[in-house]
Amino acid sequence: IFGFFKKKAKANEQPRAAVFVDYEHWYISLDRNYHARPDLVSFTEEIKKQYHLMSFTFFGDFSNPSLQNEMHKIRAYTNDIVETKNGGGYFKKDFTDFIMLDKIYQTAYSARDIDTYIIFTGDSHFTSVVLFLKNVCRKNVVVYGVKNAFSGQLMTAASKSRVIEPDELAPLCRAIVENIRALEETSKNAHPTFMKTVDAVAGKCGVDKAEVKRAMEQLLEKQCISQYVKKFGDKEARLLKVDYGKCEKLGYFN
Repeated sequence: IFGFFKKKAKANEQPRAAVFVDYEHWYISLDRNYHARPDLVSFTEEIKKQYHLMSFTFFGDFSNPSLQNEMHKIRAYTNDIVETKNGGGYFKKDFTDFIMLDKIYQTAYSARDIDTYIIFTGDSHFTSVVLFLKNVCRKNVVVYGVKNAFSGQLMTAASKSRVIEPDELAPLCRAIVENIRALEETSKNAHPTFMKTVDAVAGKCGVDKAEVKRAMEQLLEKQCISQYVKKFGDKEARLLKVDYGKCEKLGYFN
């Protein structure tokens, strides 16, 4: 029926995958529940290690104020972005779901060489299409969703589900980067150091200094922040330098 049953990729080849990302689910679920941001870098690296991407499509109403600054981040990975703003002049999440579902069904009909469908959403509305792809089209279906915003019914329907757990240190990482940025904007002669920044962020956020240190160490490990030595007369200090581009990609800076 419809030529759905296509020869699979050879054993030594990566499975061919089509990726569909409900960016509203990803962004808004993380923001509301965890005050975190999507990690596009890790997600893209993870799927590229396992699959040959035939298509990589993002869906969302990017006129939504929360998402307006996100489109340029996505374009670092794909230009296949579907704007789902409806013509009624009001925001309605279901509209994105309908457009995304239509695209998945169209792909199932027209792109017979796809082995795996990767769908990033937590909405139970997608259970039917997942079962259709898996049981009728005989495709492998991997569903990603955000922790505590992921339908159990959808998880059960998928061939494999992947729960995205937010980076618990992300809010503090953002606070650190924002603190350094504020200093730089206040004075061209700002000299942020490790401990001064830890003290400032701990006081502002009302958290233990040890937690801020953990966040700072994470930023250093991910090379979002580096340290360099600067001399001041007979003395020298280790100062902090922020890679804002990398911080933005990892969701630590808008």
